[in-house]
Amino acid sequence: MGEDRLLKRARTGDREALDALCRREWRSVYAIVYAAVRDRQEAEDLTQDVFVRALNALDRYQETDVPFRAYLAAIARNRVRDRWRKRQFAQVGLEHAPELLAHDRPDVALAGLPLAVDINEAILELPEDYRTVLQLRLWEDRSSEEVARLMGRSAGAVRVLQYRALAALRRTLEEEPHR
Repeated sequence: MGEDRLLKRARTGDREALDALCRREWRSVYAIVYAAVRDRQEAEDLTQDVFVRALNALDRYQETDVPFRAYLAAIARNRVRDRWRKRQFAQVGLEHAPELLAHDRPDVALAGLPLAVDINEAILELPEDYRTVLQLRLWEDRSSEEVARLMGRSAGAVRVLQYRALAALRRTLEEEPHR
């Protein structure tokens, strides 16, 4: 069954269509989330949340040239971003890695070490397009061509955007070395 027809049926509350839509897209959404969180249980919970949000807003979804999978991917990226915003990560410089590896309890060894720059915070300061291109290209390991289709740009424009995003991230990290 075509995506347009399936979406129309799902919008009317057709349980079979809703089920088919979820089954068809579950794996791709889970892959996006898992690539970011690297924890099976958390990835399953976030993936379920993505579908709950998408299905609750299905009546507001506007069909465009972008596939429904891209709409779900955007929701997934937003949920992962929300998760990053809520978490505080202790990070240390690489110069302390031998100390951590040699210690029986790395969590105890962390206590006395200075925190390094929180890259996640720096990424959240970037413009939306920069965050999106970094998420798709680096974390989800998608090709320039695939990202171009998802973002409505050319593959060359995606490569330029990625270069600019990385340059902006580098500048942000250099400007604020001690957050």
